[in-house]
Order: sequence, then C-alpha cells, then structure tokens
Amino acid sequence: MSRHRKALEAQLTPQQRRAAQLTVDNEWAELLTEDGKKRPQQDIADDLGIARSTLYEWKAMEAFVDYINYLADKQLESMRSEVNVAIMKSIRGGANGIPSVKALELYMRRWGLLTDRSVVEDKREATESRRKTDEEIRSDIDALNDLVNGAKS
Repeated sequence: MSRHRKALEAQLTPQQRRAAQLTVDNEWAELLTEDGKKRPQQDIADDLGIARSTLYEWKAMEAFVDYINYLADKQLESMRSEVNVAIMKSIRGGANGIPSVKALELYMRRWGLLTDRSVVEDKREATESRRKTDEEIRSDIDALNDLVNGAKS
C-alpha cells in the first residue's frame, strides 16, 4: 500500500473509507455493471448504516473527497490497457476503416515522438547594446519637464 494512500486513510474512519469505496464503485457502475445503473445515495447510506445526510456531510469533507479522488484515479489507471487498445484500434482504422489522425497524434505524444515546440527569442542583448547615454536621458527628462510645465520646446 502506498504512503499516499495510508496518509489519506489515516484521516478517515473505516466506515468513511468504505463509504468512499462504495461511492466510487457507484460512479463507475455505468461502465462496469451489467445493467449500467447507479444506485441511489439512500441505498449506499443504508448499506453503511448511516443517514443519507451523514453521507452528504462526509462528501463535503476535504479528506473524504481526497480519498474518493485517489480511489477514482486508481480505477482509471486500471483502465489504461483498455485505452491503449482503443487507440490502436483507431490507428488501424476503427469501425469505419479509416485510420484516425488524432489517435496517431495521441500515440506519438504518449511516447514522446511528437512534442509541441516553442521558440523563445532572447532580445536582451539587443536592448542592452542600445542603452541611452546619460546626456540623452537628461535631454529626455528636460523635454518631459517642458511638456508637464507647459513650456514649448
């Protein structure tokens, strides 16, 4: 078990950890269950032996939300191979038989074969070489003073 998971679990009771797991399982139910239906929050609260309002209070707790997000991220990680297969199917032509340029781009980016390139130009040397002399600065200040004081140059 990771240190991060242990730290998150240490902030919650066993009942809250179970509630978080049931919540994540319920969110994924649309994809992972045969009927594709989510359960009502009341059913989850009943399974835990708590009031539905308690479940909602827990969902407002930062530690509870962080643990739910951790569990959801782990669930998502477990789907990585499925995502990779879907990308490869799209690259090879997918349902319509036409290879997907977007899938190719995702594949290339994933493996670092395609990256965004930015060019940054440093123009500091050009600016530094064209610095004004003290006399030019004094002249500019005098011109500004004349403008502010209403004098005409």
